[in-house]
Amino acid sequence: MHARVSTYKTDDPEGLIEGFKSVSSDLEQVDGFSHGYFLVDKSGGKALSITIWESEDALNASKRQADELRKRGTETSGTSIDSVDHYEISHTVGSRSSSPA
Repeated sequence: MHARVSTYKTDDPEGLIEGFKSVSSDLEQVDGFSHGYFLVDKSGGKALSITIWESEDALNASKRQADELRKRGTETSGTSIDSVDHYEISHTVGSRSSSPA
Protein backbone atom coordinates (compact mmCIF):
# COMPACT_ATOMS: atom_id res chain seq x y z
CA MET A 1 0.00 0.00 0.00
CA HIS A 2 1.09 3.56 -0.74
CA ALA A 3 -0.09 6.99 0.35
CA ARG A 4 -0.26 10.45 -1.16
CA VAL A 5 -0.11 13.15 1.52
CA SER A 6 -1.02 16.73 0.62
CA THR A 7 -0.91 19.80 2.84
CA TYR A 8 -2.97 22.96 2.47
CA LYS A 9 -3.32 26.48 3.86
CA THR A 10 -6.78 28.04 3.91
CA ASP A 11 -8.66 31.11 5.11
CA ASP A 12 -11.94 29.27 4.41
CA PRO A 13 -11.86 25.90 6.20
CA GLU A 14 -15.60 25.29 5.76
CA GLY A 15 -15.27 25.93 2.03
CA LEU A 16 -12.36 23.53 1.85
CA ILE A 17 -14.34 20.84 3.65
CA GLU A 18 -17.12 21.28 1.09
CA GLY A 19 -14.51 21.14 -1.68
CA PHE A 20 -13.13 17.87 -0.33
CA LYS A 21 -16.66 16.46 -0.17
CA SER A 22 -17.43 17.59 -3.73
CA VAL A 23 -14.61 15.50 -5.23
CA SER A 24 -14.94 12.44 -2.99
CA SER A 25 -17.18 10.38 -5.28
CA ASP A 26 -14.87 11.03 -8.25
CA LEU A 27 -11.86 10.04 -6.15
CA GLU A 28 -13.53 6.75 -5.23
CA GLN A 29 -13.74 5.91 -8.96
CA VAL A 30 -9.99 6.21 -9.62
CA ASP A 31 -8.38 2.82 -10.31
CA GLY A 32 -6.39 1.53 -7.36
CA PHE A 33 -7.84 3.96 -4.81
CA SER A 34 -8.44 2.33 -1.42
CA HIS A 35 -9.54 5.07 0.99
CA GLY A 36 -8.72 8.56 2.18
CA TYR A 37 -8.65 10.91 5.14
CA PHE A 38 -9.22 14.65 5.08
CA LEU A 39 -8.10 16.55 8.18
CA VAL A 40 -8.74 20.25 8.88
CA ASP A 41 -7.45 22.52 11.64
CA LYS A 42 -10.18 25.17 11.43
CA SER A 43 -8.60 27.59 13.88
CA GLY A 44 -5.13 27.29 12.36
CA GLY A 45 -6.18 27.35 8.70
CA LYS A 46 -4.25 24.19 7.90
CA ALA A 47 -5.43 20.97 6.30
CA LEU A 48 -4.08 17.61 5.24
CA SER A 49 -5.32 14.89 2.92
CA ILE A 50 -4.08 11.33 2.96
CA THR A 51 -5.17 9.03 0.16
CA ILE A 52 -4.33 5.34 0.29
CA TRP A 53 -3.56 3.36 -2.86
CA GLU A 54 -3.44 -0.38 -3.45
CA SER A 55 0.02 -0.24 -5.04
CA GLU A 56 2.80 2.10 -6.07
CA ASP A 57 1.73 1.62 -9.69
CA ALA A 58 -1.81 2.74 -8.83
CA LEU A 59 -0.48 5.77 -6.95
CA ASN A 60 1.74 6.77 -9.88
CA ALA A 61 -0.96 6.13 -12.48
CA SER A 62 -3.43 8.31 -10.56
CA LYS A 63 -1.18 11.39 -10.51
CA ARG A 64 -2.95 13.34 -13.27
CA GLN A 65 -6.42 12.58 -11.90
CA ALA A 66 -5.34 13.34 -8.33
CA ASP A 67 -3.85 16.68 -9.41
CA GLU A 68 -7.14 17.62 -11.09
CA LEU A 69 -9.29 16.54 -8.13
CA ARG A 70 -7.03 18.40 -5.70
CA LYS A 71 -7.32 21.56 -7.83
CA ARG A 72 -11.11 21.24 -8.06
CA GLY A 73 -11.43 20.56 -4.34
CA THR A 74 -9.47 23.66 -3.34
CA GLU A 75 -10.30 26.31 -5.93
CA THR A 76 -13.67 27.54 -4.62
CA SER A 77 -12.24 28.17 -1.14
CA GLY A 78 -9.06 29.84 -2.42
CA THR A 79 -6.98 27.25 -0.56
CA SER A 80 -3.31 26.92 -1.44
CA ILE A 81 -1.74 23.50 -1.96
CA ASP A 82 1.53 23.62 -0.02
CA SER A 83 2.93 20.14 -0.70
CA VAL A 84 2.19 16.77 -2.27
CA ASP A 85 4.33 13.81 -1.21
CA HIS A 86 4.25 10.04 -1.73
CA TYR A 87 5.02 7.36 0.85
CA GLU A 88 5.13 3.60 1.14
CA ILE A 89 2.99 2.41 4.05
CA SER A 90 5.34 0.26 6.06
CA HIS A 91 3.18 -0.54 9.09
CA THR A 92 -0.39 0.00 10.29
CA VAL A 93 -2.04 -0.37 13.69
CA GLY A 94 -5.71 -0.61 14.63
CA SER A 95 -8.90 -2.24 13.50
CA ARG A 96 -8.25 -1.54 9.81
CA SER A 97 -4.64 -2.66 9.97
CA SER A 98 -3.14 -5.20 7.66
CA SER A 99 0.36 -5.97 6.54
CA PRO A 100 1.32 -4.24 3.29
CA ALA A 101 1.95 -6.59 0.39
